[in-house]
Amino acid sequence: MRVRTLHLTAFRNHADTALQPGTGITLLVGDNGQGKTNVLEAISFLSLSKSFYAANDAQAVMLGQDVLEIGAGIAHDAGREFDVRVTVRATSGDKAIRVNGSALEKLSALVGMFPAVILSPEQGGIIAGAPAERRKFLDVVLSQTSRSYLADVMEYRRVLRQRNKLLLDARLAGTPPARELPAWTDELVGLGSRLIHMRERFVDGVHTEFAETYRALAGTRGDAAVRYITADGIVHGMETAEIAGCLREAIARREAEELRRGATLAGPHRDDLAFEIDGRAAERYASQGEQKTLLIALKLSEYRFVSVRCGETPILLLDDVFAELDRHRAARVMHMLRSTAGQCIITATDEALIGEAPRWNNEHRRIIVDSGTCREASS
Repeated sequence: MRVRTLHLTAFRNHADTALQPGTGITLLVGDNGQGKTNVLEAISFLSLSKSFYAANDAQAVMLGQDVLEIGAGIAHDAGREFDVRVTVRATSGDKAIRVNGSALEKLSALVGMFPAVILSPEQGGIIAGAPAERRKFLDVVLSQTSRSYLADVMEYRRVLRQRNKLLLDARLAGTPPARELPAWTDELVGLGSRLIHMRERFVDGVHTEFAETYRALAGTRGDAAVRYITADGIVHGMETAEIAGCLREAIARREAEELRRGATLAGPHRDDLAFEIDGRAAERYASQGEQKTLLIALKLSEYRFVSVRCGETPILLLDDVFAELDRHRAARVMHMLRSTAGQCIITATDEALIGEAPRWNNEHRRIIVDSGTCREASS
């Protein structure tokens, strides 16, 4: 897919901004705080129906305004054109999305329609942060590539909330849990086993390319690896029914502890990813540069996975990606980006950070961002 045109109204510091990204690489260059990241954030609304930057969408409305609007002309690889409009109201937080003039009844219907792969400084936690960051990464990737995964993960969260409420109510009251608990456990196991199976298949599908991409970017013989960590008893290669049996046993083993703590202690909401270099945990032993390289390798592997599974080339959004990279790694990253078939939008404070720049033309464009305005730089 490609974003042909983008128009931001009352979005962050962009009062009225229009731009046309190139079909290849578009560089948004400018000092910090000028609105570069805001452009990428706006595109994330078009892809994920929400911001990758803030938990509260209403925070993106320009100070003193009540409604933001993001409008875009988007083309699929096959040439089909879409007009997409997103509005968010600051006072109520109400959000509406229209595609070719028709309102989406469910905002989640947008997810996967216009796929995107996003790398921002906030996602550094995927490698060395809390497990919740890695679970979020998995959910975003798989929700864009599978409608069934998106439906299951939304329903799983609902079931988990209800089961946790029954456990917490029992703990606070000092009584056995309600009779409905086994029924909620059955639902949790059924949904959870499907999520775990799809997450493991994703990791299986990208781990070889992830390792090869890391080695190419790092320019070393370092062996990178990623593993999915889940409940005791669940081993690699199990089918969904086998995973369900192991997950049920894991929950049963924790029954007393669940009652003491008032929470569900086994399931995909507790799982994690482990990243390693030469068999050593990356979160403990990898340098900042190595961690950044791992993250870029992961995102490039995600990009190719999404392309294949969606049958649509995603847009690649890279925010300040060259920070913490030496010039050699930056050059290798840029080489890989120039060889991709899709649209890539990059932010940087200085063009020199990206190393050897492409020739700026209709395919590759350089746009200067200054105080919430965008203008194409001369070649």
